[in-house]
Amino acid sequence: MKMADKPLSKARRAQGLSFVEVAISAFLIVLMAVLTVNICLLIFGCSVNDKACRDVVRAAAKQPTYAQALQFAQAELKMHTTDGNFVSPIQLVNGLTYQDFGGNPPPGQTPYVQATTSVVVTLPAPIYFFGSSFTNQFTFSQTYTSPIIRTKYVLN
Repeated sequence: MKMADKPLSKARRAQGLSFVEVAISAFLIVLMAVLTVNICLLIFGCSVNDKACRDVVRAAAKQPTYAQALQFAQAELKMHTTDGNFVSPIQLVNGLTYQDFGGNPPPGQTPYVQATTSVVVTLPAPIYFFGSSFTNQFTFSQTYTSPIIRTKYVLN
């Protein structure tokens, strides 16, 4: 009788072990899914801010005056929309730097426009790493500089 009992007990142990493996695997899959969503939101927020900043500078660089450059930059920002919950609306930080040197640039200098945009990404799940928690809000900012294409040149 003892010989017959051993194979039966091994079979029961193998079934119980697979349940524990499934439970641990399910927990790890949920944890990895949450981490993946957080990372995807961070990448999306950073990339949408980068593209918006490039487009803002390009639109502003095509204008002959600061007022028109600022107007076109703000219009370009409105073209880049976000959800507003996880990725905040993109903001133009401190306006534009529009340096056209009054139409008479010094030697070796080029008229330029510079813009900085910023976005705040709020993660749906906070990140905990070995007991220390990080904030669930991250701010991304980007600065681009571009030469002004249409400037007024003063001929002496």
